[in-house]
Amino acid sequence: MIVPFQFLLKDALRFRKMIVWILLSICAFALAMAWHQLNFGSTAKITPTDRYINVVNLLVFRLLPLASAIYSTMILSQEVEQKTIVYLLTRPIERWKLLIGRWGATVAAVIIISLLGMVTTILGSGGFSAVKISFLHDIFAIILGAAAYGSLFLFVSLIFNRALIICVLFAFGWESSVPNLATGLQKLSILAHMQAIAQHPDSEGGKKFLEGISGVLGTNTLNPTSSVFALIVFSVIMVGLSAYWFTTHEYIPREDSE
Repeated sequence: MIVPFQFLLKDALRFRKMIVWILLSICAFALAMAWHQLNFGSTAKITPTDRYINVVNLLVFRLLPLASAIYSTMILSQEVEQKTIVYLLTRPIERWKLLIGRWGATVAAVIIISLLGMVTTILGSGGFSAVKISFLHDIFAIILGAAAYGSLFLFVSLIFNRALIICVLFAFGWESSVPNLATGLQKLSILAHMQAIAQHPDSEGGKKFLEGISGVLGTNTLNPTSSVFALIVFSVIMVGLSAYWFTTHEYIPREDSE
């Protein structure tokens, strides 16, 4: 399990694959610095904490599922399309260990990417001393969110061809709308649980359109402890289902990938 984890994590963090996420982190820094300029016509004072909360909700928490969709669907789809899946499965490693090791690597990569965006947002907002918020809550939300999204997208990639399209639609369709709805439906959103765990206070300077994209237009009344439990259980179940599916089904190179 350790070998697949190390190999895929090293590959995921190559500079060529990280350059886009580094640029997006720089964008988060710039957006946090210039956030007050988006507050047209308002006399409310925008604090560093307001900047941080708005940018994290709008950019960091929204890019996390995108990164997870890209990396998670590459765990096996890349091997199938490149016709190396046969060689992968002949390695002397049990299938479930191979899958979980590779899943763990993608989750670790997504966490690193998200934390990079979080740190640049803090710096753009004024620094660690200026932002009055519990960073541990945000880190915990990112870790559990990466695990939950990664386990869900992994299972989707095992069942469907071209799973990336489905995962992206979920990340920017379902996850952009459901957190804005009633609490009962919010329980079906990973993003809503992440927001509950983060426990961000209400902030100034948000716009209705931007709040809608961020998934904070509605009132999140989910219990943080329950959300932690829900994401952990969900991740374990989805990883277990993925391991079972991968162990009991055959995978062959795709002939239409060329």
